[in-house]
Amino acid sequence: MKKVLFALAMIGVFAATSMAADVYGVKARVPFDFAVAGKQLPAGVYTIERQGTPGMLMLRDAAGHVKTMFQTSPVYINGNAHSPMLVFNKYGDRYFLATIWPASNTGARLNRTKIERELVAAAPMEQVMVAAIYR
Repeated sequence: MKKVLFALAMIGVFAATSMAADVYGVKARVPFDFAVAGKQLPAGVYTIERQGTPGMLMLRDAAGHVKTMFQTSPVYINGNAHSPMLVFNKYGDRYFLATIWPASNTGARLNRTKIERELVAAAPMEQVMVAAIYR
């Protein structure tokens, strides 16, 4: 009986550890207005968290209100992990969230919206990085 209880306890520990490793979030103060998944958002503090569906992320404002949910694709780097950051594509004075890097070498890339694809043809693009914290 003790062996069965020990085995069940170990399964619980491994399940909890694997679930914790699958959940991540980053928090950042974005100093400019920006667009994400077709939605325009004001400058402010935002948290991005993973949802149950692979690649689905949720963006919350400082008050914890869900502002938008969006689909992403994984992006990888070789070598050491990135510091947590958000990467924005900038066209003129317009910013679009492009990539989220938690504290790892696997990030989440957003697809470009129709408006962003049109701007790519009309204006040069810069990338702007905003430091984030891992939560």
